[in-house]
Amino acid sequence: MNTQAIQILFLKDLFLSRWPLFGYLVGGLLSVVVACLPGDSAGFIGFILMITMTIAAGIHLIAVLLLAESVDMTRTFVMSLPVSLLDYSIAKISVVLVAFLIPWLGMLASLTVLNFVVPGAKPGVLAFLAPMFIFMLAGFCLQLVTAIVTESVGWTIVVVVLGNVLLNLFLKSLWEHPVISALHKSEVLLWPPVVLQIMAVEAIVILVALGLAFLFQIRRRDLI
Repeated sequence: MNTQAIQILFLKDLFLSRWPLFGYLVGGLLSVVVACLPGDSAGFIGFILMITMTIAAGIHLIAVLLLAESVDMTRTFVMSLPVSLLDYSIAKISVVLVAFLIPWLGMLASLTVLNFVVPGAKPGVLAFLAPMFIFMLAGFCLQLVTAIVTESVGWTIVVVVLGNVLLNLFLKSLWEHPVISALHKSEVLLWPPVVLQIMAVEAIVILVALGLAFLFQIRRRDLI
């Protein structure tokens, strides 16, 4: 494994996607601010904007950093260099994941801070928001492994649509759960067992999806 080659490929993609990443990060942070404004309407709008920015960032990064390389022949050029399949796979999957985590973590971290410092905020709502954000991360990882396995824009879009449908059903079930719904107005942040169980399942899905992504990528005989 050539760590220098991995670093160069990683930083190259991160540099080329710097402006979209900046836009998603700023948009995500603004949506968090809107969500924390007084009033139910502002909170709902900010909530929708957070979900929209997260989904849009995931779709854009997979399309530009992964799927587009097989179309514009960038991957052909990269693999003609002294770079192994393992080096390319580690760099590519890592940069797509890290690029997504930048706005994702930015929104989650700012939400956590604001819910403890904004007057009138209810820290208990984080027990609802944390599973939601981890669910979206799991959905992104499933989109990532789909793009790697199929190399198809169409199948990746299918997984995106299914993920959005499941996200709505997931949020509905969280909202209707008596234990979790009661936390929305709680002044104290609590982590009921059901919330921890949900996040544990989501973490397993993320790890399995990333493992499959690396496995399928490095088992390919030819990436060109």
